[in-house]
Amino acid sequence: MDSKLSLSLRSLADRVGILVSALCAIHCALGPILLAAGAALPFAFLAEEGLHELLLWAIVPAAVLAFGLGCRRHKDLWVLVLGLLGLVGIVSSVLAREVVGETGERVLAIASAGLLIVAHVRNFNRCRDTDCHPE
Repeated sequence: MDSKLSLSLRSLADRVGILVSALCAIHCALGPILLAAGAALPFAFLAEEGLHELLLWAIVPAAVLAFGLGCRRHKDLWVLVLGLLGLVGIVSSVLAREVVGETGERVLAIASAGLLIVAHVRNFNRCRDTDCHPE
């Protein structure tokens, strides 16, 4: 893959990953509060369980692409460790919903989204610092 295309694709994947991870955390943290506060109608979509699955369709590919392209260049293992922990946690929060319960799902998803955001920001910064160009 051309290094300029790889760099812009990785940068876009990091930005998308940060955005959808933040949306997931906001959904888990504010959804119940907004619904309980009586603002249910405009925010009814926040209560949908399918929203997590929908967000996963963006979170997982963005993380795999961004971390794969970035780590290949800058070799920062913390990006990989934080990213993998975040991915495993966020996927587990959806798959283990029945086991951990609604509160457990929300806590796991928020913590995992936080790990993913930190990993994407670190990946973005490490790539910017090293230009992530082939040697």
